[in-house]
Amino acid sequence: MSHRLAVTLLLALINPVFTMPLQASLLKEHLWKNRVIITFSSSVEEPELLALQKQIDEKTCAFTDRNFVHIDLLQGTEEFDEMSQHFAVSNTGFQLLLLGKDGGVKLRSSTALLEDIFSLIDTMPMRRREMKDDQC
Repeated sequence: MSHRLAVTLLLALINPVFTMPLQASLLKEHLWKNRVIITFSSSVEEPELLALQKQIDEKTCAFTDRNFVHIDLLQGTEEFDEMSQHFAVSNTGFQLLLLGKDGGVKLRSSTALLEDIFSLIDTMPMRRREMKDDQC
């Protein structure tokens, strides 16, 4: 193996270690406990963000029953920059990611319709098992 190739491979392996702490602090605590809705917004006044927050307020019980948490990342913050790069999210406009309890991306969207997110999650085997314990 050439020296240049070895260095390139080493850097590729090390690079995730440098970005891991922030991502870990935002997401690791939720792994296998919560489904995470991450929103990427340019402003706290972003219409799609406000719509999602209103839907969450109106459907708090259903949101909680599905073990959701919402993390909003505002453009211009270190968290936004790192997470948008990690998940290959555009730096323009509103973006929503739904992460399953396993940490995998289940949905990417530029709209925030909580009923659609609920419907998607409710078709998944893990959620179907949880439904017997719903409180709403």
